[in-house]
Amino acid sequence: MDDSILQSCNETELLAIARRQGLGILRRGLPRELILGVVSGVLAMKHEYLAGTQETRALLESYIFRNYSITRSQLPGCTGKCSTYNCSDGRHAVCFSPNAGEVQ
Repeated sequence: MDDSILQSCNETELLAIARRQGLGILRRGLPRELILGVVSGVLAMKHEYLAGTQETRALLESYIFRNYSITRSQLPGCTGKCSTYNCSDGRHAVCFSPNAGEVQ
């Protein structure tokens, strides 16, 4: 990807690009230069750059699948694929938090 295009992207756009590249869900608040480096391939991806929601997304996805007839009306626009759907970390937290006891 052209670095000049990357320079014009905001943090949300850069995080979305990283996700589409298969790098995972990066943490918000990482230094911009670090995100740019990872997305452009200049810097190697490290585990500490990840948001840490992969586990809770997988748990929530499993819960939604087991209870889809109940949950689908409560989650408009949700595909039930928490590990691949483009929910932000904040949206994921709003969905996961009230259900944490039942999900685990």
